Amino acid sequence: MTLRNDGHGQAVQAARPYSSQTVAIGAASVACNAFQTAVPGRYTAMAGSGVAVGTPFTAPNNTRHVRLVATSDCWISFGLTPVAVVGASSSILLPAGIPEYFWVMPGERIAVIQASGGGSLNIAEMMA
Repeated sequence: MTLRNDGHGQAVQAARPYSSQTVAIGAASVACNAFQTAVPGRYTAMAGSGVAVGTPFTAPNNTRHVRLVATSDCWISFGLTPVAVVGASSSILLPAGIPEYFWVMPGERIAVIQASGGGSLNIAEMMA
């Protein structure tokens, strides 16, 4: 997470949400969509003078960190094909109602499973 100082000199975590998704928390492990990653060949190259060749483009987002908030306690796991398992050392307990930030790799996913009851997991992909 990027740290910046606010107007009073206090360090704060600062990032802007790029996109978000919500995953249902249930009795079986469910994975979210893959995090944003740049796709080679889809963006216009820049000429040596700094002028875009062809049409201008928006810089792609390579998601590097996410903000998670769950409506019920749950277990999460990260990876390309993750599986969340209750109480396993490969999974992390995420308490309900407490936002948490995690570093991730573009293309990874988060899997989620309930700790005791169903709910929702909101995943916000953050731009630095």
